Amino acid sequence: MANIRTHMSCPVRVLIAISALFVAACAGIKPVRTHGPMVREVSDSRFDAYLQEMVEREHFTGAALITRGGEVVHAKAYGQATGSSANEVDTKFHVASITKQFTAAAVVQLVEKGMVKLDSSINSYLPPEYRSEKWDAVTVHHLLSHSSGIEDYAVFRDYYRVTKGFCSDDTVDGMVREAMSKDLQFVPGSKYSYTNLGYTLLGFIIEHQTKTRYEEYVTDNLLDPMGMTSSTIHGAGHIPAVDEAAGFRWSEERGKHVPDETWSLPATAPDAGLVTTLEDFAKWMRIYTAGEQTILSQGSIKLMSSPAIQIGAGGPLDSMGYGLYVGSRLIGHSGRVVGFSSQFIFDRETQSLIVVFANDASSDPQQIALGLLTILLTPKP
Repeated sequence: MANIRTHMSCPVRVLIAISALFVAACAGIKPVRTHGPMVREVSDSRFDAYLQEMVEREHFTGAALITRGGEVVHAKAYGQATGSSANEVDTKFHVASITKQFTAAAVVQLVEKGMVKLDSSINSYLPPEYRSEKWDAVTVHHLLSHSSGIEDYAVFRDYYRVTKGFCSDDTVDGMVREAMSKDLQFVPGSKYSYTNLGYTLLGFIIEHQTKTRYEEYVTDNLLDPMGMTSSTIHGAGHIPAVDEAAGFRWSEERGKHVPDETWSLPATAPDAGLVTTLEDFAKWMRIYTAGEQTILSQGSIKLMSSPAIQIGAGGPLDSMGYGLYVGSRLIGHSGRVVGFSSQFIFDRETQSLIVVFANDASSDPQQIALGLLTILLTPKP
């Protein structure tokens, strides 16, 4: 859920500062080879020392994965999953806006099937009750690239009914109808403005064109084909699994993590609903490494992970693709919802992946991931 415009400025500066290290990337690290993207606990003292520092200083609780070329360099969990159990490397985490690339992939699948056109108005594909004359010039491409001009969902409204960050179907209906009544913020395609509601609308497009619930379509056409059997979509009626982490925040007053029950922006399944593990996410990342997969053509994957609109200048993540922040060699995304925060960064040149999943709303996985990337790109003495 986190808007990277708000949380990205400092990390971008850090990324710029470490970009010179790419030439010497990963020198001296001895990875542990795995058969496929299997993830078991592997500890590298350099990464572990840094993450233990984050546990003490930032109260980090969650799990981290570092791979290079499909080989696990470090995989370890930290802190508590629930009030009575510890996090493990196979604990399931809510990853919030990291979900958006899955929604984008589902839409691009429909493009490949001839069911959707990127340059057609969203009014051609939305359910009739969610079409607005104000949106005639908004295309599917605009929604995917956060350049639609549609205002994001408002923060306070009487119709909101939100449970642990996720809103009910009638709340989603209210948000969309409210957006339908508002003028666009700018001419579609002329600017970048991160819009969670745009991905909610993409979810409706998927459902209307396939006559299938979003959760079912993504499971059948993305998660299962990629072998992501431990992953689910938080949709209506979601019941946490026994191995699913609970969401916490750090209480300075009590000196410990407490259940995070703070009010937040309302999440929907297409913009923030993925619940996954480190191993499953490593399997997903094969789509960006030309690995064996059947869900999308390489041309479509390149389209998703190429700049669609610029969001800044001078940084290595200065553009938006489809559900991804992209640069000349890096792709990545953050996520935040009640009790959870997340970040992944992938360096396409060195095939290096950093994943940080936190069941803690207080720590900053984006900064943690950038710190891990700095260590990864610094040769051992």
